[in-house]
Amino acid sequence: MSHHDKLLESFETYKAENEKFQGKGIKASAARARKALQEIAGSCKERRKEITAEKESREGAGSGMSQDAARHAHIRK
Repeated sequence: MSHHDKLLESFETYKAENEKFQGKGIKASAARARKALQEIAGSCKERRKEITAEKESREGAGSGMSQDAARHAHIRK
């Protein structure tokens, strides 16, 4: 399962458990909602890494220097 899919699944779990906690007052749902939020945080970090790596591989195929690196090099001059 990809980090994108894990992120979406964890968000759906969070929504359901949060509704149970907020709407019905089920205390155990609070723990499950917090767990889902922690999984979301982890999946977000991993997905950010994947997106950055994919972006850099796409940019690297063209010029050899990322746009950010080129911009910083230009600013330093």
